[in-house]
Amino acid sequence: MKTAISVAVLFTAVSTYAAAPVTDARNSGNKGDLETRLSTLERMIDARNQMQFDIQQQLNQLQREMNTLTGSMERQNHKIEQIQTRQRELYQEIDNKLSQPAVVEPVAAATESTAPVNEKSAYEDAVKLVLQDKQYDQAIVAFQGFISTYPDSSYGANAHYWLGQLLFNAEQREAAKKEFDIVARKYPDSNKRGEALLKSGIIAEYLGNKAEAISLYDQVLSDYPGSSSAKLAEPRVSALK
Repeated sequence: MKTAISVAVLFTAVSTYAAAPVTDARNSGNKGDLETRLSTLERMIDARNQMQFDIQQQLNQLQREMNTLTGSMERQNHKIEQIQTRQRELYQEIDNKLSQPAVVEPVAAATESTAPVNEKSAYEDAVKLVLQDKQYDQAIVAFQGFISTYPDSSYGANAHYWLGQLLFNAEQREAAKKEFDIVARKYPDSNKRGEALLKSGIIAEYLGNKAEAISLYDQVLSDYPGSSSAKLAEPRVSALK
């Protein structure tokens, strides 16, 4: 607002000064000779020209400042839009997974007959906190306790994957990435590995680690071609390269 007022004032000053008549040297009477009157007239013209030059310089400076401010605002708005878009995508993916227990639980279903009763019960109790009770903070503690108590559990891949999603939902992104990385590294045969690589890549991209994100996306495309994870990774890696 101050910039707009300053520009208006400057334009008014230019218009007023341009409209003001230059004093005619002939109206000065006989007090000076022709050379004196001409000198006075030249000084007045020089003063007017100098004022116009100064005003134009100020206008140019104001315009440069306005252009810089506008460009900066546009860049910031673009960055904010990108961040908000990524947040919405990540939250939507997590919400979808949390609302589809059948998709998240295939490893558990395949191994539940061989898991010890206590181990199975502990795992199911942790899952129940998410799906039924909606107690996400307590679920984080439960999955962390389960992983600590049963480090070699047949539910291990799923437990780390669940924990990664819950930590991300709690805005603990770096901690979430560590859990997804564990799934990708420690459980090469898990059917959650492709999704874990994708999620780890999304978080790396969000955190500004472009090279790591590209590497993770490429790994998804290489190891799981044609999968849903690959279909999500392909446009992301293309946008980064």
